[in-house]
Amino acid sequence: MTNGEHIREEALELLAVGGLPDGDSAAIQAHVSECHECASRLAESRGGAALLAFATKPETPAGTIKAELLARIRASREREEHFAWPLRPKTISGSEVAEYVTSRKTGNWLKWILVPAAVALALVSLALSWQNRRVSQALAKQRQATQALLSEREGTNKLVGLLAAGDTVTVKLAPASETIGSGVVKYNGRMGMVVYSAQLPAAPAGKSYQMWLVPVSGTPINAGVMEKGAHALGSVWIAEVPVNTEARAFAVTLEPAGGMPQPTGPKVLVGAS
Repeated sequence: MTNGEHIREEALELLAVGGLPDGDSAAIQAHVSECHECASRLAESRGGAALLAFATKPETPAGTIKAELLARIRASREREEHFAWPLRPKTISGSEVAEYVTSRKTGNWLKWILVPAAVALALVSLALSWQNRRVSQALAKQRQATQALLSEREGTNKLVGLLAAGDTVTVKLAPASETIGSGVVKYNGRMGMVVYSAQLPAAPAGKSYQMWLVPVSGTPINAGVMEKGAHALGSVWIAEVPVNTEARAFAVTLEPAGGMPQPTGPKVLVGAS
């Protein structure tokens, strides 16, 4: 069964395909668990067997296959005993030598076929994985672009509806104190929508302009930060506020970047409703 201190190639190949009796299989498994080289060769044989299983059409084996495999194992053992000189010297015929050499060549031939096949399969798998990632990334970008278009269309429809409504009011925004700038607000309390635009200098670093609806009663209502985002259509911003809110005024303040829940900074634009 062994050649020197290692398991013969034929025995490993039979173990890989489940063709060894339980007793022999257990003995080889015990050796492989302690021998790195034999463990590596067994893994290679199992990989080759798996590739062959995928590459060939399944067929029902002949009923005599197990008996033939066992006969081959017995023959291999006998050949091994012949070549175990000088421990047990025996007379070896020329036909036995030729048969042994042929079996070794067959194992080497199988290894040279399976190793490149395994490499090719790995390369194909990597190529498919890379292609799948590219397709997934392209689909994700397409979904993002579609969502952006849908959001823009929704905002445009809301803007058109507000401008066409007869109960929409217009409020002009003027500078507060020494601020330079102007703006205009379109507000419809029934729809709970505020649409506005403004001409202002760039906000200082770490700051943002923020629009507020000042109701007749209660605290100011946030109507959005004047930056590019989901509620912006170019330089026009759309905000939703509680419906039927009676507005007393609108104001723009300078707040920390990203805005605040309530105004904390100086007013830059103000307009009475």
